[in-house]
Amino acid sequence: MLFNSFTYLVFLPLVILLHWLMPRRFRSWFLLGASYLFYMNWIPRYGLLILFLTVVNYFIGLGIAKHTDKRKILFNIGLCFNLGALCFFKYAAFLIDSIWSVFHFVGWQQTVQPAINILLPLGISFFTFEFIHYITDVYKGDSPIRNFKDFALFAAFFPTQIAGPIKRYQDFTKQLVNHVTFKQVDFRSGIFLVLQGLYKKMVLGDNLGAIVNYGFTHVSEMPVTDTWIAVVGFTFQIFFDFSGYTDIGRGSAALLGYKVPENFNWPFLAANLTDFWRRWHMSLSTWLRDYLFIPLGGSRGSPWAVRRNLLITMLLGGLWHGAAWHYVIWGGFHGLGLIISKDWHDFVSKYALLSNWRTTKLWHYTGVLFTLLFLFLAGLFFRANNLHDVWILCCSMIDFPASNALPHDVTRLFLQSTVPISIIAYCLFLLMRSISSNNYLWRYLTEHTCRYWSNTPALRLATYTAVALIILGFAPSTVTPFIYFQF
Repeated sequence: MLFNSFTYLVFLPLVILLHWLMPRRFRSWFLLGASYLFYMNWIPRYGLLILFLTVVNYFIGLGIAKHTDKRKILFNIGLCFNLGALCFFKYAAFLIDSIWSVFHFVGWQQTVQPAINILLPLGISFFTFEFIHYITDVYKGDSPIRNFKDFALFAAFFPTQIAGPIKRYQDFTKQLVNHVTFKQVDFRSGIFLVLQGLYKKMVLGDNLGAIVNYGFTHVSEMPVTDTWIAVVGFTFQIFFDFSGYTDIGRGSAALLGYKVPENFNWPFLAANLTDFWRRWHMSLSTWLRDYLFIPLGGSRGSPWAVRRNLLITMLLGGLWHGAAWHYVIWGGFHGLGLIISKDWHDFVSKYALLSNWRTTKLWHYTGVLFTLLFLFLAGLFFRANNLHDVWILCCSMIDFPASNALPHDVTRLFLQSTVPISIIAYCLFLLMRSISSNNYLWRYLTEHTCRYWSNTPALRLATYTAVALIILGFAPSTVTPFIYFQF
């Protein structure tokens, strides 16, 4: 079930209404059933998969806490079980294709390649990471979840089930124990987040996506302007698409009284790549740090050991994004970027003059510019169909287009679309929010306006309706899946 589908538009209000009307003791069971209905709306039998994974991890967590003498064995069994499930469903076909490619490369083509057709279960990358986090923290000494219903809801909670954010069970189950209560401020915040997410996804991300898709299917026909629009457009498309999903998920959770972690914190304002990964997909980057980078040795050891740990972490992070070599290359590219960023930071710290310059705005904005340029280049490996297309696009970006380049088709599509005015409108909205939080007069006017708006239900309803109509009016005619929908 897509967040931007008509089905979800019916499903969410119905779940919210029934959730708050029913007695408190039944709410968790109801949400658990609704979450499985949400997941099984796609392929019903895969509901059995998430249930099976849930049952196994539940008993492994209890076993680790109870049998201290066998806790390491049980932890390793749980780790292998979760990684095995992830590898089978997500990477089996990729591994077999890679092995057969090696056979063909060395000239051994005597056997027929086996046909592997495994349909990837939605969200398996996210909920297996949550299971690994759970058994790891229990192994380290945290208390397990003893109520099976609470553990099952932690794993299946529909606002975060398909594409995160990756939850920490300590934060989520605490809300179950304390029992969520209806609060108007949370409800209004939830509606705002849902509408903002739909605007990002449908008005900005999907319209940009149509232009980007055209550009990346005509890589040899684009002059420099078109290439830059396609490349830059993809970087912002994936941000609007994924952060839009997160906003809708966080808003849906807030409407039910739950809080889930933020996933984005103005990532394109990062002055270096290290800062970018503290702001982008934060639930994944902190997971990779806590459960992969630090166990590998983290920042301890020699400089070469630290570089190795960074590179391995990002290579595996790239592979997590998808079962294809271009994702691995994308992860390696980011790993090398993080190594260079760290080495540059260490070099600057040795010299007082450079350290002083680092505090200036010119240094900061130069860093932002270089970080964005790096992200644009990295996006080529993420989005391009093959490495040959990456090379063609790189050449075109430095004004070395192919001889048959067409005259600015992508530029024309961009200027004729609703994207420029939609981006301008969204930037003005963000600017108004920023001014109202930093300027006393604007803050005074904003607070009084918001107080009047909060106390006038008819005005709130009119505002929500107007925003919804704007989204529907500017959205494409076809429903487009989220980019991270099958990760």
